[in-house]
Amino acid sequence: MAEKLLAYALTTVQRVKDRMSISVTDSDTLIQRLINGVTDFVEGECNRRFKEDTYTNEVYTIHGGKREFVFLKQAPVSVLTTLEYRAGTPGNPNYTAFIRDNYELLEAGKSGIIKIFGGVPRGIDSIRATYTAGYKINFANAGDAGDTTPTHTLPADLSDLCERLVVRWFKKRDQAGKESQAFEGGTITWKDLLDSEDRDTIARYVRLAPFV
Repeated sequence: MAEKLLAYALTTVQRVKDRMSISVTDSDTLIQRLINGVTDFVEGECNRRFKEDTYTNEVYTIHGGKREFVFLKQAPVSVLTTLEYRAGTPGNPNYTAFIRDNYELLEAGKSGIIKIFGGVPRGIDSIRATYTAGYKINFANAGDAGDTTPTHTLPADLSDLCERLVVRWFKKRDQAGKESQAFEGGTITWKDLLDSEDRDTIARYVRLAPFV
């Protein structure tokens, strides 16, 4: 089976080639691998998946005392389908839906933060949520985020970050053959390629702990 670009990749092979004015296909496979590597690195640093998806029965454990705010693992949230609390035991959980007036999805879902009025006591897997979150990715329609029904809402600075890192390493590989060999073994240290602008971009999208 041929290698593929990740379905949640933060850019495309053609966009990277455009940045480097490459018209031939000789390096397409390498560029694709680099995009996949950078995408996984950025998502790992930000502790999130950027492409929109539905998360079903995602559970959260509350440590310490009673908590009022829940940070969902993914954002922005477009649909909060269910929010439940555990009334049973860890071995025999009995999840019950919150009364709708007892919680609020803040900032229209942009932050992925839920306020639970009265708070929730600590416990293992105390909260369970089903929701849809993330950005729509359709590079064929990049730039339509302001439309009534956009099909591509991934922030441009994330794609720009991915492309910069891919281009940086692609050019760097020619300076030391050993680095190209290391990549084939999957040993690139992406953090070594980051500059202050890259770190600032990553910092804007890092997800916080599930509870505050």
